[in-house]
Amino acid sequence: MKLEENIPNRIYYLDVLRVIACLSVIMIHASARYVVYDFGSINFWIANVLDSVSRVAVPLFVMISGALMLDERYSYSTKKLSKHIIRMIIFFIFWSALYCIIFQIIIPLTTQGATINLQQMIDSFFKGHDHLWFIYMIVGLYLILPLLRLWVKKENKKQIKYFIILALLFTFLIPQIITIGTNYFTIFESINKLLEKINIKYVGGYTAYFILGWYLNNFDFKKKKTVYFLGIFSAIITILGTYILSASTGKAIQMYGWLTLNVFLQTFSVFVFVKDKFEKQNDKKNKMISLISKNSLGIYAIHMMIVTYSYMIIEKINFDIGIINILIVFGSSLLLSLIATMALHKIPVLKKVV
Repeated sequence: MKLEENIPNRIYYLDVLRVIACLSVIMIHASARYVVYDFGSINFWIANVLDSVSRVAVPLFVMISGALMLDERYSYSTKKLSKHIIRMIIFFIFWSALYCIIFQIIIPLTTQGATINLQQMIDSFFKGHDHLWFIYMIVGLYLILPLLRLWVKKENKKQIKYFIILALLFTFLIPQIITIGTNYFTIFESINKLLEKINIKYVGGYTAYFILGWYLNNFDFKKKKTVYFLGIFSAIITILGTYILSASTGKAIQMYGWLTLNVFLQTFSVFVFVKDKFEKQNDKKNKMISLISKNSLGIYAIHMMIVTYSYMIIEKINFDIGIINILIVFGSSLLLSLIATMALHKIPVLKKVV
């Protein structure tokens, strides 16, 4: 998703990461329906594996934005920041309205015979379709960007590492332990109340990913093999943890949260790996990487329509082989979203919303 600009030279490895993030978010939505029931079935396991390894999607988008917008070479100005925010607001209004029309009017009237619920339509518009929550979050990060740029600098490396460590504890690790524990023991509810009293929200939310993107873009991580091991181990924990929690409680409980330690370590590992392999290839021009990266925001906006309609067609023909359905929906969503985005880029008014 291209939400930033004006870094002197294009950073190829960030383009690769953006493509990974874009493909991952499509895979998450293509496989999601198979991980909420029939725990332990072949369809569940296939979808669970694909969904789990794709959970790097949103964190990578945030880290890419942080790597670029916190960079001292980024020609920051209040005017430019305002344009970014306005663009995101326009983007949200356009796509939220379109999804609202499709999912609150067209689909209910044409396939379900339902009546239009005005209050539900209004709520749907302001909330945005499921994947549009990202815009609220990224605008929030844009709003604190001027404050972050005051201290996120190379000379403050130790303080930045301290911030990330605090975030690991109070945003990722402890809340995740409490969330899992409350499914089995009531004492964790009391522990959560104690955590709320500490109220250390300064390191909360997605700011840690935003700053981590800048950190990893500027500093090399020496113990790469350790990072890769942690990434693979965390992916396995995501997969097995989702099954164990769901099977033992009888309800869909997934370790897919963006603000969980396992997803953090997966994302950390992917970022370090891709940077290590592609950082010195800025002169390399892979047309497909460039094409998807350039159109990633539009693909992100459009793909949910394709995913939804693809599964509506699959349901009509009553075809239920999970891996085939997921791959068909994934492939068609990527291809059609890319084509639609490229077409919208050629329309003067609409090119601003992709």
